[in-house]
Amino acid sequence: RMEKMVPAEVRANEPFDYQIKVTNLTEQQLHNVMVIDRLDENLKIKSSVPAVLKMDKEKVHWALGTLGPSASRTIIIKAVAEGKETVTSCADVLYDSLICSSINIVEPQLRLTKYAPAASLACDRIPLRYVVTNTGTGFACDISVRDTLQKKLMDSKGSNEISFAVDTLAPGESKEFEIMVDAAEVGKYFSKATASSETGGTAESNMPVTIVSKPILVVNQSCPTKQFIGRDLTYDITLSNNGDGVAKNAVIEAMIPEGAEFKSSTQGGRFTHSSPGKVTWNIGMLEPDSFQKVSMTLSSAKIGPVVSTTKAMAYCADTVFSTCETSLSGISAILLEVVDISDPVELGRNETYVITVTNQGSADDTNIQLICTLQAGMNYISSAGPTTSKLFGNTITFSPLASLAPKNKATWRVVVRAVEEGDIRFKAELNSDQLTRSVEETEATMFYK
Repeated sequence: RMEKMVPAEVRANEPFDYQIKVTNLTEQQLHNVMVIDRLDENLKIKSSVPAVLKMDKEKVHWALGTLGPSASRTIIIKAVAEGKETVTSCADVLYDSLICSSINIVEPQLRLTKYAPAASLACDRIPLRYVVTNTGTGFACDISVRDTLQKKLMDSKGSNEISFAVDTLAPGESKEFEIMVDAAEVGKYFSKATASSETGGTAESNMPVTIVSKPILVVNQSCPTKQFIGRDLTYDITLSNNGDGVAKNAVIEAMIPEGAEFKSSTQGGRFTHSSPGKVTWNIGMLEPDSFQKVSMTLSSAKIGPVVSTTKAMAYCADTVFSTCETSLSGISAILLEVVDISDPVELGRNETYVITVTNQGSADDTNIQLICTLQAGMNYISSAGPTTSKLFGNTITFSPLASLAPKNKATWRVVVRAVEEGDIRFKAELNSDQLTRSVEETEATMFYK
């Protein structure tokens, strides 16, 4: 708004003042405010506050600069009018009014982080986690996260192409995804994922490495190949992990053969009465390239082969077996006894000799042959026993007894007649397959008249 204040009349050729007031009616600054007063030729400007910027024959210019919101400026002008007519002046005001707006410049920026375990067993599922973050200053839209895995590493659908989609991420916002994958074989697995957006550009993830390993169990069992019954049988068992993965929850189970009796075990082996019985060792964790030794002691009174089977197992490892066989044999021990029933014996009467063979050992004695010799002074009457006999001169030979079991006895009887007085001897001689030399026994009988 511009106001002009002038006197109603003035004297010719005498100075007078008039004013021009400019007011900013807006709430913003007005720039380059310029007041122009158009003058008649009989009106002369002498001075002004502020000073005149420019003056020509018809116009006077004042530059007021910037006028703040609701501010006013007044120009005080000293002038002189000439002549006798009316003086007219018309003022204009010019200014620049700026219409300003602010536009924020934003730039979305993606960051992608991939997480994977450093190690995994072949039978475990592998969790992969992806975190995409908008670290910029604007919204990121239509985001795609992709990861091409190595061969032999697949999701539940058998694909190695992993992808996720995000509609929008605000500045500072993150989105997390997780997927489980499986490795078809042991080895080293790694890959980079990418995130792309129409507004946020492209970002690559880090490249974590996962080592997939597997435990490989080997069990060996050693035992004596031959042993006599009644003696202890010790089985030494070694479990080794020859793989590159930890064998978790490793267990050894040794079966007790039928007819064998458990006596003891090392390393906390636990015996259970089942059919057959078994000894169990809970080894726990077995690191790669390490081993554990255990042993058990049995006994058996049964002649023949004794076979023990050991089984070893662990989490994520194939079950393995080992077998060990011991041949058990017994020992025969023959006792030969000769007893006369009547002593002394009167001439003309009969004497009976009882020959008893006892197997005191733990194995059968075979082809047992008995030979009896009569000394002069006695005559052969008869013989009896489990085998038949033949008399040749003063020697009685019995047919071989095929077998005599442990702790069993065989008895023969020989009847003679006393024909000469004196200290007369009866001799028995024993041979068998198990004896390396003869066993002899002599019984003395006193014959009298």
